[in-house]
Amino acid sequence: MLHIIFLILKIIVFLVLGIIALVLLLIAAILLSPLVYRLDLSAEDGIESINGRVRFYWLMHLIAGEVVYRNGTLVWHFRAAWRKFSSEAENDSVPPGNAETDDAVIKDTTIHDENTAVHESVLPDLQEEIPIQPEPHTEEDSAVPDKPRDEIQDNKAHYKSPPKPQKNMRQERKKAGQVNKAPNLYERFVKFLDKIKYTFRKICDKIRALGKKKDRISAFLKNETHQNAFSRTVRELKRLLTFLKPSKASVDLEFGFSNPALTGYTLAGISMIYPVIGEFAQINPDFEHKVFKCNCFVKGNIRLIYGLIIALNMLLDKNVRITYRHIRKFRL
Repeated sequence: MLHIIFLILKIIVFLVLGIIALVLLLIAAILLSPLVYRLDLSAEDGIESINGRVRFYWLMHLIAGEVVYRNGTLVWHFRAAWRKFSSEAENDSVPPGNAETDDAVIKDTTIHDENTAVHESVLPDLQEEIPIQPEPHTEEDSAVPDKPRDEIQDNKAHYKSPPKPQKNMRQERKKAGQVNKAPNLYERFVKFLDKIKYTFRKICDKIRALGKKKDRISAFLKNETHQNAFSRTVRELKRLLTFLKPSKASVDLEFGFSNPALTGYTLAGISMIYPVIGEFAQINPDFEHKVFKCNCFVKGNIRLIYGLIIALNMLLDKNVRITYRHIRKFRL
């Protein structure tokens, strides 16, 4: 009896261990499997001639997709296991017409027309069968003589509402002595000074409030713990950018605008990220002509393990945790 119980327990333990191993393998596959992407972009004559394509796949092509932009139209295809989605399928799923629904609509309209015809044919017969009877004429109405026109006009004049008395409010105020005198020059000057004092005090209060906020913000930023957390965040972001760096890339860009100043501003913006893309990019600005030519090819992969490593490093840092709690409680 005991050896049977031990055998059942052993089977249960092996099943639990097998389930745990499968879950761990699934998590490792999700974290370590790379999301491979590829970008192809080209333009020969202005921004309107841009053609591009982006392809990606993940989990050994279990999830894959493609986005194509060509001649001003955007087409995309996406596949998740055995399910497929496409922009072309959405356009084709709406048929121009349905025969069954059209027949049903035609039947409804014909039935409605027949019913209206029946009602129109029955109405004249009913009108002929039911004669219109005149209203009964009582003796009291005939016995009452017509009143003379003068008496009727007198009664209307009697029931007219009396005319509203028109009162001159200004004269009554003058009589009662309630007319306000116009403010003299001194009172106007005093009111003007009061307005100036009010606005000056309001500006001073705002300056004091801003000074207090500035002191609180500077004290928050100068804190050693917060500075250590900020430097750790910068380091982790730089590490993440190195992880996300594409494995293969080639960028050949020639641009120019009608305004040379705009071309210079664009070149200044590109120069901010040039240290990152300088090894595989070739930038040619044209300050004299309006031109845009581009040939771009980028290929790389992204793994979820990169983000998990960064998140764990940030959570294990004590300075980052303290700074996060202080940011949540910080109020200006």
